[in-house]
Amino acid sequence: MLLFDFLHLFGVFCTCFASPHQYIVRGTTSLIPSATPTQPLATETATPEVDQRKHSKHVNDFYKLYGWLKPGASVPDSDLPKAIRKIQRKLKGPVTGTFSDKMMTMMSGPRCGTEQPYNMTDADDASEMHRRYVLWGPKWVQTTLTWRFDSYTSDLPTSRQQSTISAAFAQWMNYVPLNIVPAASNARPDIYIRFASFGPDDTRYGYTTMVSNGVYMSSGNINVTFNDDYQWTDDRLFIYTAVHEIGHVLGLSHSSVEAAVMFAYYDGNIRPVHPDDKMGIHSIYGWKTPKWTRIDANTTTKNLVQVTSSDTVAANNGLYQMRTTGQILRYNNGAWITVDANKDTAQIAGSAGNLYQRHYDGSTYRWTGSASNWLPLGAPDTNVIDIVAASDQIYTRRKDGWIACWSGPNWSSIEQPSAQISRQIAVTDAKTLWNLLTNGYIVRSLWPYNTGDWTIVDNNSGNIAIAVGGEEFYKLQIDGTVVWLDMSGPYWSTIETAGSAAIFAVGKLLYSIHGDGTVWRWTGAQGVWEELDDGGSAVGVVGDRLGGVWRLMGNGEVWGLVS
Repeated sequence: MLLFDFLHLFGVFCTCFASPHQYIVRGTTSLIPSATPTQPLATETATPEVDQRKHSKHVNDFYKLYGWLKPGASVPDSDLPKAIRKIQRKLKGPVTGTFSDKMMTMMSGPRCGTEQPYNMTDADDASEMHRRYVLWGPKWVQTTLTWRFDSYTSDLPTSRQQSTISAAFAQWMNYVPLNIVPAASNARPDIYIRFASFGPDDTRYGYTTMVSNGVYMSSGNINVTFNDDYQWTDDRLFIYTAVHEIGHVLGLSHSSVEAAVMFAYYDGNIRPVHPDDKMGIHSIYGWKTPKWTRIDANTTTKNLVQVTSSDTVAANNGLYQMRTTGQILRYNNGAWITVDANKDTAQIAGSAGNLYQRHYDGSTYRWTGSASNWLPLGAPDTNVIDIVAASDQIYTRRKDGWIACWSGPNWSSIEQPSAQISRQIAVTDAKTLWNLLTNGYIVRSLWPYNTGDWTIVDNNSGNIAIAVGGEEFYKLQIDGTVVWLDMSGPYWSTIETAGSAAIFAVGKLLYSIHGDGTVWRWTGAQGVWEELDDGGSAVGVVGDRLGGVWRLMGNGEVWGLVS
């Protein structure tokens, strides 16, 4: 659902008539507390240190890559279980204190060798809420940088090595106002590229050495070195490694987001530059202009929907808009193409490659992707006031307070936990159903939604909106506070107090529209948000799981984020 629809629907829900049904609270109550500064984030149980000593090298390597060790120091064997728990919190995994098979596979494989300088704040931080991207501190003072090869590998022609490095620099130049070019033959370059033998058992693909005065990088003293004991005939691996190391060259340290290019370990997948990488580089150098580009200007545009999938690319994924005339359009290759034009259309919703529409008579339809061919889902029902698409399901909210899920060929009712009518629902990728009631209570039901399976998890009357992204859950309170559900407790943790008016989440990304119309994206650190739009007047925002963002303005204009 579009962000501004949350606020509009809130007013609609309050005028709904009372349900004729008699409700009984059948669910359990399991209220989640708020976090306090002194509350421990995880219980650290003892683990026999002898079981962990064989993993000491991997633990120490991780600590060095993320700046958690003082120069010349190492993690004592007696502290290994505690150190493993800290790593597990960083990776958002189960905090057991035991070295898992997943950690072994990751840490024994290829990795970057660039060690982060000791950061006392990160080293002492035991919380779950690490900043995702991390900065070295220094940056380049000049906006034009030069580079040159100091030595080459014999695996590839020199011309291909040069073009690969140029392409890797260009990927970062897509996002920031920097110009990075080969150095003239008679000039000293800012950055050197070289190959060297690390030894047959070394798992490092490469590393970057940097010299700075603490504020700016030192020209001519920045070196990217690739391990020449690897075979570099795979162009995709070569450019991926180069993009990672150049991220260090530009001032980025290692990220805790495993899908980010700047994550320290390589799992065999060639990943694109992640929103986390972009947030980090933007925080250093700002934005490449223009930041936004206008893709539509129509005063009849009512709302936007982004259809996005968690792990596959579906044919019907993409950006859609609905106009007040009922017309539905899809943005494709720079143009808006009509997929339906029915004056009875009241709402659109979509997820996991599926686009749906609801008519004013309560009937619901799914787009087949073929011309204007829509598949009807059940009979019209004027009791329906809202549809919500999530995972591979479509849900309806009803005037009588009940929720229904389409299981084909019928709608299956999901028992309502109380006499309070639903204000908003949100569903995770695993189909956990969250329900915000009109009294502000938040209740939850797990798939497949057995009778009496509702759990009351929050009884704050100030809750006005909810959002889910992947498996993450967020709520917005009437005072503009945004709160995240930290499942390590679980407990509620405040992440923004800057006057949010609406929130939207997708995948691992969370967006907030402030009361002044500016758009912000959460970095993953408590209270740290990236401002995407300083012009204001946005009334809605949608996004995909790869960091694509589109905003709807009050005058009906649609803008897409360029970088």
